[in-house]
Amino acid sequence: MPTEELSELDPEQISRIIHMATASRYLKSRQNVDTTGIMYEVNQDFARTMNKIIMEKTLEKSPEELQDMIPANLQLPEKAPPKETPYFGMVPIPQHDFPEQFSNFCFKSLYIKEEAIRAMVEIRTECNQLLADTRIFNCSN
Repeated sequence: MPTEELSELDPEQISRIIHMATASRYLKSRQNVDTTGIMYEVNQDFARTMNKIIMEKTLEKSPEELQDMIPANLQLPEKAPPKETPYFGMVPIPQHDFPEQFSNFCFKSLYIKEEAIRAMVEIRTECNQLLADTRIFNCSN
């Protein structure tokens, strides 16, 4: 559906969104944060939502009122039933034996050994040092 003629977010709403989105400690320390891309996406989502609301309100009208707006041969799909809202905001986890699974993980994994973790950290440190200090593929003479 077209979004050109729909209203956009007003400046107060935009400033509130930007203020809330840049409220983290990291983003507060940065002065020039480019928010144009994300605000374009927010405006697009807002326009799509407004289009959906307009379409739902239009479809609630009687078939006689809809004759002028919607062609007679157009078959609209059934409206999906709303999903049931869970009482708690948790993801159901199937029944399992946690101690046994943890034991199997520990038996099959090296990520619980201090030596393996230390070796991986030292390898990553060396790799980062190589990237920063040396030019491996320096082809100039």
